[in-house]
Amino acid sequence: MSNSSKKDTYDRVIVTLPRQVASRLRQYADIFRQGNKSGFVADAVESHIEHLKKVRHTARLREAYAASADVGASIVREWQQIDDESWRKLDERERARRKKNK
Repeated sequence: MSNSSKKDTYDRVIVTLPRQVASRLRQYADIFRQGNKSGFVADAVESHIEHLKKVRHTARLREAYAASADVGASIVREWQQIDDESWRKLDERERARRKKNK
């Protein structure tokens, strides 16, 4: 790859890090990226962005589940009176059947 095409795919970004973080960056870049600090930082940034997307997605799912639960509870409340009446009638029928079989 020529230098001109390489420049087209990369942007130079200058960051300032606390010494301890910079030291850890060098240490981990040596281990995981053969000393390529830029590559390690790029990996870390991509990883963190994916983490943030998942956190946002999970939060949205939780909101949707909560809204769905509210709708479900509302439906249960609407049908509760009918359910109670149906169970009452079934219980009366069962008591009558038992009484008849005694």
